[in-house]
Amino acid sequence: MSEASDKHTEQPAQPTAPTLIKATNHSNKHGEHKSTSRPSSPLPEVAPTVGGVGVVFEDAQKAGAAATSFKHHPVEPPANHQHKHLDKEKGSHLVTESATAETGAPTVEKDGVVEGAEGSSGEDDNENHYVSGVPLVLLTFGLCMATFTVALDNTIIATAIPRITSVFNSLDDVGWYGSSYLLTTTALQPSFGRIYTYFDVKWTYLSALVCFEIGSIICAAAKNSVMLIVGRAVAGAGASALFSGGMTIIGFTVPLIKRPLYIAMLSSMFGISSVVGPLLGGALTDKASWRWCFWINLPFGAIAIGAVAAFFKPPPRKISGMTVKQRLMEIDLVGAVFLMGAIICLLLALQWGGSTYPWHDSKVWGCILGFGLLIIIFIAQQFRRGERATIPPRIFSQRTVLTCCLFSCFLSMGLYTHIYYLPFYFQAVKGTTAEASGIRTIPYLGSVIVSSILAGAGITVLGFYKPFMIAAGAVFTVGAGLIYTLKVNSNVGMWVGYQLLCGFGAGMGVQIPFIAVQVVLNANDMPSGNAIAIFFNSLGGAIAISIAQNVFSNGLVSSTYLNTHQKLILDLFIRLAQHISETSLALLI
Repeated sequence: MSEASDKHTEQPAQPTAPTLIKATNHSNKHGEHKSTSRPSSPLPEVAPTVGGVGVVFEDAQKAGAAATSFKHHPVEPPANHQHKHLDKEKGSHLVTESATAETGAPTVEKDGVVEGAEGSSGEDDNENHYVSGVPLVLLTFGLCMATFTVALDNTIIATAIPRITSVFNSLDDVGWYGSSYLLTTTALQPSFGRIYTYFDVKWTYLSALVCFEIGSIICAAAKNSVMLIVGRAVAGAGASALFSGGMTIIGFTVPLIKRPLYIAMLSSMFGISSVVGPLLGGALTDKASWRWCFWINLPFGAIAIGAVAAFFKPPPRKISGMTVKQRLMEIDLVGAVFLMGAIICLLLALQWGGSTYPWHDSKVWGCILGFGLLIIIFIAQQFRRGERATIPPRIFSQRTVLTCCLFSCFLSMGLYTHIYYLPFYFQAVKGTTAEASGIRTIPYLGSVIVSSILAGAGITVLGFYKPFMIAAGAVFTVGAGLIYTLKVNSNVGMWVGYQLLCGFGAGMGVQIPFIAVQVVLNANDMPSGNAIAIFFNSLGGAIAISIAQNVFSNGLVSSTYLNTHQKLILDLFIRLAQHISETSLALLI
């Protein structure tokens, strides 16, 4: 370590938080380095884009020296290493913990503006894989179609569920129609983050899309409720790789400064499908068959397959020396099994407790204990594997990643509950048809689309994402509280206004965790970071649907019990009145 580096590391430090995402294009040369830290993946060293807590310095050279000292590794900068991290004006820069282990290139943040310190094999080389013009438009359209198909499968079934339960006589399975899909989606999400790291991104994405289509075919041809649930699970397994894969493809084909807008496009597909899904599901259920809710996935999937196959050229990666067995060992299949087992136990306990079985039943307690045991084993497994874990502790413990995961989990809990049970409110309470219930959810889901696009554009223009995140949580909370107050006699203004408010908050916040994760992690960690964020989003949805199903079933049973007993008491008084004379009744009183 040079004397200059030692001198630079003595500057005062102040913690700060990444809130802006802008990049500049100045260069600064560094010398060669060596690092003993293990890379988190064999991907090429693409420029990091931001990190968590770091140290503020007056210039980038001091930041670079401090980054190596902060990592406690004897690093000497490369002679031909190019950095594009300085603005024309001098200011403070933030060295973050996400400096790449392989390049030693720190990520800097100037005056709260994130500026990636990019290496010679980083942003400069990665620009060779950026797509522009018509190919970018068609590739983005294909990714949007894949995301739309996955999101549509979440919402189109909502208005069809009442008809499906009637056909299969399976009211107790309502929760599983959504949970089985989210179960496999949630459990396999982190594993696909590792798969994208060690296997070809393009063919992994296409294989997952084919798996999703196969699951849709099984659902469309289902002969009973069990077959439908199995099909939903297969479709969920394929869907678990599609949204995170789309984010990864965007990361490899679009410069950082433009990514929030493209991520907003992908995220807006959830809002668009949320509007189209209930309408389309209701129309198909009423006028054709609920099975068309699944057949319709096939043409959209075909468009996505063609676009990705034709226009996405994945960057080269340094894994040619690894055998297939070595790559599979890096995926942590054992950890995935423990995670899936834990989630299954949790969902079973939430769905059975208080409805199918009493909470004190041994089956319910067995599931709760099984969840606790398996999740402890899973966590221990993750710490044991370190960088090779399904959810690397280093990535998950990063402040922004952890916060965004929790935010996404809780937001999706509320959002999925509304998506699945607002149609029940309109059909069962208001007495509408499936198609009409879909029409009545347009205010909610339409505001999701509008606010999602506006938030994405606002983040791209302003650079800040943190204020949007706070505002989204506040608005959604108020809207959800108002929706809770809906009654049998609630007027149009109430259920329209409440949905508009709640949808605006949900749309504003749904994409921010995915934007923030791409900002705070370097490109090597980006596939795992995307997968972790989407894992918590899916986990929140799966847990919410199970809890909502339990509350709904218990409330239905309780109301039925009270209504039945009220009728029996009324019948008893009528019979007494018929058999007791006025004189006898007066004496009795």
